[in-house]
Amino acid sequence: MLSAYGFVRIHQSYLINLKHLKEYIKGEGGQVVMNDETVIDVSRRKKEELIAAIQVSFLQNK
Repeated sequence: MLSAYGFVRIHQSYLINLKHLKEYIKGEGGQVVMNDETVIDVSRRKKEELIAAIQVSFLQNK
């Protein structure tokens, strides 16, 4: 439902808006850096979903 507005669940405790995503740091699950420099862990289970959402977002903004 919120994915239509750019939101992605990256962890049981975190839902982020891709418009505020600054960087993805590779790792087992990885981490995201938000525009305000907040660093948030990505769960291993949500990693592929996040990467797919980033790719879709990137292609839509081209």
